[in-house]
Amino acid sequence: MFRKHQDQFGELCYALRTGRTSHLHSIICSITPGGGKSMLPVIAATQLIGPVADRICWVVPRRSLQQQAEQEFLKPKVRELLGNRHVIRRSTNEADPCRGLSGFVTTYQAIGMGNTYLRQEFSQRRYILVLDEPHHVEEGGAWETALAPLVKRAALTVYMSGTLERGNHKRIAFLPYGWGMEGETVDLNNSPGTAAISYSRREALLERAILPIHFELMDGTAEWIGRDGATYSTRLSEAAKDTPEAIYTALKTQFAYQLLEETIGHWMVYRQTHPRSKLLVVTANIEDAKKYLDHVRKQGIKAAIATSDDSTKAAANIEDYRTVGKARSLDALVTVAMAYEGLDVPSITHIACLTHIRSKPWIEQMIARATRFDEPAGPWEEQMAFVYTPDDRNMCSIIQRMQDDQVTAIKHMAEDIDEGELPSPSRDRTPPEERNSIVPVGSSGGPRRWSRVGHFAAQSSHSGPRAPEITPSQQEAEMREKISNYCKQVDLRFFERKWGETNKRVAKTFKRPRATMTLLQLNKVMSWLEEMYPVETTNVSGK
Repeated sequence: MFRKHQDQFGELCYALRTGRTSHLHSIICSITPGGGKSMLPVIAATQLIGPVADRICWVVPRRSLQQQAEQEFLKPKVRELLGNRHVIRRSTNEADPCRGLSGFVTTYQAIGMGNTYLRQEFSQRRYILVLDEPHHVEEGGAWETALAPLVKRAALTVYMSGTLERGNHKRIAFLPYGWGMEGETVDLNNSPGTAAISYSRREALLERAILPIHFELMDGTAEWIGRDGATYSTRLSEAAKDTPEAIYTALKTQFAYQLLEETIGHWMVYRQTHPRSKLLVVTANIEDAKKYLDHVRKQGIKAAIATSDDSTKAAANIEDYRTVGKARSLDALVTVAMAYEGLDVPSITHIACLTHIRSKPWIEQMIARATRFDEPAGPWEEQMAFVYTPDDRNMCSIIQRMQDDQVTAIKHMAEDIDEGELPSPSRDRTPPEERNSIVPVGSSGGPRRWSRVGHFAAQSSHSGPRAPEITPSQQEAEMREKISNYCKQVDLRFFERKWGETNKRVAKTFKRPRATMTLLQLNKVMSWLEEMYPVETTNVSGK
């Protein structure tokens, strides 16, 4: 019923709840992307709210992930499995962030901009503080300063991430470090006051929590004019010290479109037996994203762009991308940089990697977008993640370990395995900055290699998913809109189009702005309006 790390986390919470341990103040959870760490805050709330804590605060890297956190508490299967009755809501630097619920979800950026309300909240109540993907918080940085008072006052702090390292190799705030064979890394050995839980990709595969990956590696040639004015040319797979320049050139010229075409072609065939399948295109900048989006749309594919996941439009596009079988549902999404981190869309099966970035944690997060098990799509054995990428040594060095884990795990589940072949690992290199340091001249696609990990048939189609639950913040927004529309009708029917009159009466009666009201209070406002000013409910524009 539970995955290994969820069981371990639940046992720690039970020990705290029953008083078997009282000194534990932090839990570090290193969970492979897609392994199911989003259930941990729900487990913590179910076990600890009451005996150990009063409420829960879940902090995520960006606003688009706040709704996913809300929905995690509403999932019927999770509520049934845990006996969960808790609900949380989105909040951004607001007084009374919980509004009568069991907690709230906010962002690191919001806390960094001002944490006055939260310091007051944490001083008045016992909180479970969940720091999701804490590698965003650099030791010695401004966000650490803003979070420190909350960490100090929290009854329990939970750090959970699939990437316990930063791209710039600096330390993650609040976490203990030690030295090992790979240099300085987060210390996952239990210490006084701190417990650690790890869940590797290999373990997740063995438990069928994530999907195996089929890597398609496309080779090609690249030609560019360097900073010294000389012309250079090389195959991607043979490039050495000039690998970053070769990748950058290839993805700025024709090679990128050939790789995208290969991905789209296979995805369209795969969709014939897996109609829920979705395509994710990953780029490094907005300019390229727009070009690729246009290319995808010209093939009749319903697609949109998410260049900044904190924009309203990007958030709406991501939500449409998450849905399946609706009129507004998107089949493909073109995204930039880290816009996909935390993106929980289990129906993603194909990724076109059209970015020159080769940071190990960055690439691992990208690949993990396609490894979620999509329950409505059928049995685990019939699902697979497909990643199309340039065949360069930096990429191969990153995916080598993933491939090794995968082959080892799959060997325990099936005998008919083609282990594939990848080049020997090589040292990762920092890619060049996005600047006109070199002039891409041209490129062409070449042979493809692949790493296949099993022969899983894909012959059946399945019904679509259940509609997502309405989150508390969505309910509040809908009720505020309903009240606003009703007030316009009252202005029309009772006050001869004196627009705003009803709002004044509501404010005078309830003595607080609707933006700060709980859902219960908003419902009272609506009931009061219907009782005081009964009108037929029709849409009124207010003109």
